[in-house]
Amino acid sequence: MGFKNQKFEILGIVVFFAMVAILFLFWNNNNSQQQELNNTTEQTEQTEQTEQQGVVEEEQSNDSVRFNTWDAETASSIYFDSYELMEEYFRTEEEKVLTEYNKAIKGTIVERVQDAFVPSYDNNKDQLAQLQNGEILIKEPASEEFPEGISLWAAKLEKDKNSFVIGDFNKDGLSDVAHIIAYTGFGSGYFYHLMIFVNDHGKLKYLTDEYLGDRVVIKDVRYESGLFAIDMITQGEGGDFTGQCCPNVPTTIKFRLENGQLDNINN
Repeated sequence: MGFKNQKFEILGIVVFFAMVAILFLFWNNNNSQQQELNNTTEQTEQTEQTEQQGVVEEEQSNDSVRFNTWDAETASSIYFDSYELMEEYFRTEEEKVLTEYNKAIKGTIVERVQDAFVPSYDNNKDQLAQLQNGEILIKEPASEEFPEGISLWAAKLEKDKNSFVIGDFNKDGLSDVAHIIAYTGFGSGYFYHLMIFVNDHGKLKYLTDEYLGDRVVIKDVRYESGLFAIDMITQGEGGDFTGQCCPNVPTTIKFRLENGQLDNINN
């Protein structure tokens, strides 16, 4: 009887320690899971903080590059700290270029181009419109809905000292003018043409023109030995294409004036 009681006591001790061991393992496992959860939460918070910092840095970065313009000469952007500084840059450059242009044409036959007749935006050569100081704006008639009318198209001489050339193109002994002009239909495009004006007893008359490109940069216009050469920067192709807005490839296009028409001799 005493032996049986001793066995039950030993068994009870074993069961007690077994339960303690199980409780310890359960507590340790639960503690590990909680620690892992805490670590995960902490990592998530750190990641969210990092992402938020990244957004702030990106927003700050976007703020710093918000105002920029493309420089075709260097094939890169010029950045400005404010819109006002960018406007001032454009205004200063335009005034400088215009001053040089007016000085270059003063007393020459190019002054007469400023009021010449040019084709319409759709290149209708039977309906010429007259420039006024080198510009023209065509609108629909005013209406009750649009009291100032709707702008249809505009054209403007490229007023740069390198945007024209004087020569005797038709061999009549009189000075003629080849001038760059740009057209817009008020979309994103700005379409450049080489336009030929011939001297008709002192009055310049439109003869013909040839399309050069959309949003290109004209660098020079030359005339020699019966050939017109236009140096310009145009959009690249394939891997060199940086966008229609951003010409980056220098090129030269040549034309020959024959029978009153410009023939592209590059092809």
